[in-house]
Amino acid sequence: MEALTRHSRKGFPEDSRGYFPVHFSGIIKFRTGYSRVRFQKGVCVVVDVLSGLDERLVGWAELVPDAELVPSVEELVARLRDLARRSPGLCRMRQIGRSRAGRALQVLSVGSGRRSVLVVGGPHPNEPVGYATVSFLAGLMVERPELRDGVSWHFLPCVDPDGAALNSEWTILPIDLHIAHRYFYRPAMAEQPEWTFPVPWGDGIHRFGLPAQEALADLVDELEPAVAVSLHNSEFGAPFFVASHDVPGLAGQLGAAAARHGLPVADAAPGDVVGWPQLGPGVYRMPPVEELVIRDHNRQAPAYGAHLSHHAARHGTLTLLPEVPRWRTGTRFETSPPVAFDVLAQALAAEAAEVRRLIGQTALPDEVFARAVADTLAVTDTVVRSWQQRAATGEPVPGGELAEAHYTRVMLTLRTAGMATRAAADAPPSRTVLAVRARLEKLLYERAEQSQRQLRATALPLRDLVAVQACAALAAVALTR
Repeated sequence: MEALTRHSRKGFPEDSRGYFPVHFSGIIKFRTGYSRVRFQKGVCVVVDVLSGLDERLVGWAELVPDAELVPSVEELVARLRDLARRSPGLCRMRQIGRSRAGRALQVLSVGSGRRSVLVVGGPHPNEPVGYATVSFLAGLMVERPELRDGVSWHFLPCVDPDGAALNSEWTILPIDLHIAHRYFYRPAMAEQPEWTFPVPWGDGIHRFGLPAQEALADLVDELEPAVAVSLHNSEFGAPFFVASHDVPGLAGQLGAAAARHGLPVADAAPGDVVGWPQLGPGVYRMPPVEELVIRDHNRQAPAYGAHLSHHAARHGTLTLLPEVPRWRTGTRFETSPPVAFDVLAQALAAEAAEVRRLIGQTALPDEVFARAVADTLAVTDTVVRSWQQRAATGEPVPGGELAEAHYTRVMLTLRTAGMATRAAADAPPSRTVLAVRARLEKLLYERAEQSQRQLRATALPLRDLVAVQACAALAAVALTR
């Protein structure tokens, strides 16, 4: 049976079974850990393998409520305030700073244990699943004292409330690919609080001057957290996790928690972490900042800075980024010749060129959308070059790698079209601007509909996404005691 449990970590084959004389459904403890099993007609089918504390993680995850829409930042802050009001001896709500636009950054603290845990919601404004996870975890900490044993929990509901305000339609409309990108905003990297910690530049240190980043840094230095969890979500693909360093047993628990909720990790590395050290299936280690930040000293300033995890490392913090997808895709990709990357590169370059041509016809003001479009187009250029280099290797492309490339193409082309449409809306009105805006609206709709059909994309249940993120946070805290 130990051999069966080891094998089932990769996905237990349907034709592999152990035989038992009884009918039963539940959890059995093997020497390697816990396994959720199902007995029918004398047959034991191992559904998934859970190691160590995962049995308890499953119990907590089952408490996640059903919901279709993520809460808005305002709704989330109101919920946290209500927790503080109802449990004044246990909870404390305070302001730690303000955003560039003057919006308050609030933190809810629950418990007074010596070990601190920081949970950050909304690290990017286009990744709102964490709002629902913060709401769930904060309520769970209030209701379950055993989870506060020696631990104080601190919840920053949203680190970029200015950006979140530009995606507010997501909290009131059921989203598909068109709606999500018609109201899409993700700031340029130099304006993202989680990725703008100071870095060496030239003969000194470059600081980005974002009040939200500075407030986050001060909070980390105050708490010196044992664990910091930054809640991310992507558009497509399998979930994955990024950790600041290895913790024995953590990678296995993260993979098991994702599989338990129907979201197994993938063999191929997602585009964001290609080439990063791997700690286990679907789990990657954040590289040192000097390996990430572009050292082009001909530039006046770096495109982005150090990450939260680099700053928190001075306190020995385990920083964990659980990344969950919002859509499931039904299209399968098979191993293909290297020319597949050339075809994708040409298509993405043409799509980016059309957006550039359209916005070039208008005098876009230097507003948040225009800067975000320019930044995303620069990323697109980098991706195109990397695909061309990949095709030049002459090596076959595994299906998983090809799938990630298709997801990246859809993501980038919809982001640029969506934010360009919003940027055009900010331009001084003229006949040309109106024509460009109409063309961008049509372009976005057509690309979104085509992508939805080609990928057979369907929204994943929010409850499952929250459960994976919550399990990741709980497992990290348990394993760093």
